[in-house]
Amino acid sequence: MAGLLSALFWVPIAGAADPHCQEHPSDCIAVGEWQVSLGVGLGGRTNPLVGGDDIPVLLLPQASYYGERFFFDTTTVGFTLLETPRQSLSLVSTLGLDHMYFNDLSLGNFVIEGAGGSYALSAAPSEQNVTDDMIVPEDNTNTPNTTDKDGPSEFFHKTVNATSERGDLVTLDNLSPRRMAVLGGLEYSVYYQNTGLSLQALSDLIAVHGGQEVRFGVDHRFQQGQNEYTLAGGFVWQGDELVDYYYGLDAGEVEQAPELQYQADDSVTPYLRLDWRRPLSKRWTLQATLHQKWFGSAIKDSPLVDRSGSSTVFIGGIYHF
Repeated sequence: MAGLLSALFWVPIAGAADPHCQEHPSDCIAVGEWQVSLGVGLGGRTNPLVGGDDIPVLLLPQASYYGERFFFDTTTVGFTLLETPRQSLSLVSTLGLDHMYFNDLSLGNFVIEGAGGSYALSAAPSEQNVTDDMIVPEDNTNTPNTTDKDGPSEFFHKTVNATSERGDLVTLDNLSPRRMAVLGGLEYSVYYQNTGLSLQALSDLIAVHGGQEVRFGVDHRFQQGQNEYTLAGGFVWQGDELVDYYYGLDAGEVEQAPELQYQADDSVTPYLRLDWRRPLSKRWTLQATLHQKWFGSAIKDSPLVDRSGSSTVFIGGIYHF
């Protein structure tokens, strides 16, 4: 899969008579209009790295714009190549998040992974009026492995325990910088009633790690009274170059324990996400989000990693400008 470069995304157009937009105006925004919101609340993301601090998530800004072809959605820029009322194919450029575990302040402080790999919050508030030429944006509630042995390798545990008097053999301070990557490729999306599916195939655009990433997500929205829910799930496949760049260890990083050198293979990380939203007014919406992902064995076996996954929780108010 090393040469894979094809991705997918959904931004179907819906007119004012579209039943979904009439019933769920918060899922739709007017073509050619900016939508800006700011989430303020309490939240955090667990850091799976050995000695890594958990990541606070207190502010969640979002900005989106959907034109006839061009669109921007917080961390994604794209151009729609082909489009029907329920599916689309687009060129996209987006950001990777793996660097966030290695930095005190990063993109990870301000976004939550969504279905299909996007990073954002909810769309406009439910009180927004539905107008002509409404567009159903990329599912922002979306944004990605499963069950092998938990935590770092058994060998790493034994080595650290046997040499604890010398201090930590691997610390984040000894690592070379892990930079944020810009990914680009194709995105294909399908939308039907309250369910959306998206698939992205992406490659590193700025030669950070030279790897590929595939994101697949399905989300379903439903409503009970004034409470709106989105359940999303999917996976992210990451190529060996990408995984090794972030979770591998080279000789210079483990000089005191060269046996801890680690070269990672490709990995699959499945995820689940649940969002709850309750509109309070034209401007304010309450939102709670729970996101859980499970790392594949190539990431879990790294001596840098001591957790089998990462959890993100956020609860707060979303103000729509």
